[in-house]
Amino acid sequence: MKSDNPSPNPAEENPTEILQKFVGVFLSKGWLNRTLRIRHRDRRYHVSCSELEFSAYRINDCCEIPPGFPGWPVCIITRDHILDDQAMSAFASEEPSIQEWLRCFQNSDFELI
Repeated sequence: MKSDNPSPNPAEENPTEILQKFVGVFLSKGWLNRTLRIRHRDRRYHVSCSELEFSAYRINDCCEIPPGFPGWPVCIITRDHILDDQAMSAFASEEPSIQEWLRCFQNSDFELI
């Protein structure tokens, strides 16, 4: 059951430590401070990571929407907070969890688009 007041850290882990894991992966791959447009699990995302924030935005595939950056956040990690689709959605999420995002980038399990 979802809480009326989602925790700023649904994973009950230290946000700074989790962000540092993402920073380490992105730094080692040469992706730190860059925005990547990727396909993962047949879905398109804009993802970026800096020393201050990791973010993943799902790109809306609906062709009736005007061009630009239509989409919605599915994962945002800062030094103070973790927000992911599972905590933000009232329904079961089909988006990757925080650990699945980390594995995705560690293993390069995505396609650059």
